[in-house]
Amino acid sequence: MFDGARRAYMLQILYVMNAIEELGSDKALEILEKSSERQGVIIARNMKKTLPEGMTNLEIGAEVYRRFMSDAGTEISVHQQDEKSVTFVINRCPFFEAFLDVGVDCGMFLNGLCTHLTLPSIQATLNQFDPRLKVEPVLTRKAAEDLCLERVYLSD
Repeated sequence: MFDGARRAYMLQILYVMNAIEELGSDKALEILEKSSERQGVIIARNMKKTLPEGMTNLEIGAEVYRRFMSDAGTEISVHQQDEKSVTFVINRCPFFEAFLDVGVDCGMFLNGLCTHLTLPSIQATLNQFDPRLKVEPVLTRKAAEDLCLERVYLSD
């Protein structure tokens, strides 16, 4: 599954890179944001059918994030959890490997790429459950041996 997911992301990344070349970064990222919002509605609609009853909003946010990332092919686990947030560690990431496959220097650009390519889809999905649910990068890997940390929290 991991390799198939990586190939799919490779195509998405190449498509976005070509769209940026053709349309400019502002227009291409605007279109990507609209697509992410629409994807979030669809993913949330499907997840709502299978989430257990009685979860707090933060628990829902953490479970939605975990499922989103696991379904995308990442190796993910809880790194730290308290009453205000859940931080996940991402060990193996098909997004990262797809960036490497297309020749993107992830050490320099990955935080910006994640900010524009993956996190908007996750955020759009979380918004369907509670607009106060947020996801943010805490630590972004610089090399394949590194890891990423991302935090889900409920804003005030």
